[in-house]
Amino acid sequence: MSWVVEQSENTPAVHVNGDTITCTHNGFFGSPINVMYKDPASQNGEYFWQVEFPEVQEAGGVSVGLTTENSFKSGWGLTAMKYLGNLSDGSALLVSAFGNQIKQNDKIGILLQLTNADLKMYIFHNEQPLGLAFHISSPYSKPLYPVVSFNSNGKIKISRLQQIPKSLERTSAEFTGVNGHWKIIDYPPHPECIGCKFEIKHENQNTYHLHARVVNSMNCSLKHDSTNNQWKPSPVVSTMMMGPPEDMKKEDLIGNLISGIQRLEVPDQQHLIIRTNNGTQAQLERFTVPAPPAVTQNIFN
Repeated sequence: MSWVVEQSENTPAVHVNGDTITCTHNGFFGSPINVMYKDPASQNGEYFWQVEFPEVQEAGGVSVGLTTENSFKSGWGLTAMKYLGNLSDGSALLVSAFGNQIKQNDKIGILLQLTNADLKMYIFHNEQPLGLAFHISSPYSKPLYPVVSFNSNGKIKISRLQQIPKSLERTSAEFTGVNGHWKIIDYPPHPECIGCKFEIKHENQNTYHLHARVVNSMNCSLKHDSTNNQWKPSPVVSTMMMGPPEDMKKEDLIGNLISGIQRLEVPDQQHLIIRTNNGTQAQLERFTVPAPPAVTQNIFN
């Protein structure tokens, strides 16, 4: 088993040392640098590779997946079943937010199951199962090989493991406090906003990130002052697409609700109350986000 580096002007940037490769490209990455591991999956059965990332210059600067010899090309010419947090075919987005971006010291597991009927590819991120990522019916291309793409410098190590994980299905994340996914169930001044959804994530110390979407994606930071239990949002940043007038009006109302946040209260782990600086309040309920769907199109055709 050996590494095959794409044939391009970027080839000298990749250094191979057994099962480890290091990318030390100088300057701007105009396109990814691709490296394929010649460990073929050609017969029916299970194949499990673990890819370790001891060095990653930028979070999200690397991706990993499976490709064929004919589809292994330089740069954006690569076609592959790829995981980078999102799922892609090497150039186009297929499923967003399947997992998190790959960062330094992460481990990504790829389980490939081949049968006469179909191909299944499962992803594990830091040993946590994310579930079925690709499910392609026969006939499908083979043999398949692991492939890594660098959009920033880093080092990776690959190994084929014989012990297959027993748990393959994604488990729902568990949240406490204000963290998690919420939807409005009661907002007396504006009942048309019932059903609108929020996501709140703890970033560091007293800072949280809030995301909401109606037509556009809306984001802001929330700072919590524990001395008086007050919350202060940053200005809401939004994309600028236009939608139906009734949706744009709803989006304005949600933006105003976020901008006016003064207190967040969690009376129990299933409910969140937003109190604003103008005296209004909205009640939200926690919900579980469905697992992202697997890609079923044969990207190699």
